[in-house]
Parts: sequence; C-alpha cells; structure tokens
Amino acid sequence: MTHRQLECLRWAQAGKSSNDIGVILGISHRTVDSHIKEACARLEVRTRVQAISRAIELGLLAPRPR
Repeated sequence: MTHRQLECLRWAQAGKSSNDIGVILGISHRTVDSHIKEACARLEVRTRVQAISRAIELGLLAPRPR
C-alpha cells in the first residue's frame, strides 16, 4: 500500500468525496479514484467503504472515535 493510497483512504474515512480529496491533495479526482481503486485491489475488496474497514482491521488506518 502506497503512502498516497493510504492518504486517500484516510480522507475518505473522514467523509470526503473524491473531489474534496483532490482539492486537499492538489490532484485530480480521477487520480484520487485511481489511488482508491488500487487500494481496493491490494486489500482484495470492491468498495471504498470495504477498503477503509479492511485497512482498519489490518492496522493501516486508525479507527475513528465515535
């Protein structure tokens, strides 16, 4: 998992859209989608929500406080 893929997942976990993440990181929303798609492939899941959940399970992302 690359730093950028994790960074995109962290922002997605915070509820940001691909457009929002792109603005924050200074990249296009298509690039954000590509990073998230690659993260999904590496984590062997289909959706960004599943990717976030799996990354938390693996200790790659910290769970968000409730």
